[in-house]
Amino acid sequence: MSDSFQVSFENEYVRIVNVSIPAGKAPDEYTPAALPLIRIDFDSRKTRYVDSWSRQELARPSDQAVREIWVELKAAPPAKAIALDAVRIDPARYKIDFENDKVRVVRLGFAAREKGVMVEHPPRVLATLSDVSVKLVFQDGKTEERGAPAGVAAWLEGETLQTENASDHPLEVVLIEPKSGRGF
Repeated sequence: MSDSFQVSFENEYVRIVNVSIPAGKAPDEYTPAALPLIRIDFDSRKTRYVDSWSRQELARPSDQAVREIWVELKAAPPAKAIALDAVRIDPARYKIDFENDKVRVVRLGFAAREKGVMVEHPPRVLATLSDVSVKLVFQDGKTEERGAPAGVAAWLEGETLQTENASDHPLEVVLIEPKSGRGF
């Protein structure tokens, strides 16, 4: 692995890669473990889907620094019906950035101290665009507090929960949900 590309997590479904390329430097040689992949740009806050047709985007040098997370989609978790789909139940907070038969990319935002409703999430990658401090209430009544700085990503198993932003600042994350069914 190179200085520009650091694998932060890998399982049978995804590989999460932290990408950091200084301005004006050509990226080191890197071959993804799988395509497609989702690029999350921390400076522009945009997400981009990259497949075998758009792979040449990965090697372009830039005059600006690159600070991204790549989520390489290796396989789909087992299919499970989602009764309380967050996008359907709470569309004001959960917005689809991109969706196809392989992945759904969802942008989640909460105002300061805002509390959501009970929703269900499939297995997913959560990438933080802002610092995150949340209080969670799970379907069984148990509670948990979680936090992370801006600019990190983690794999989370499926869960049903209610989220409250415990911060005095807005919260923004991106959820990458590999889809089951047709596979990759």
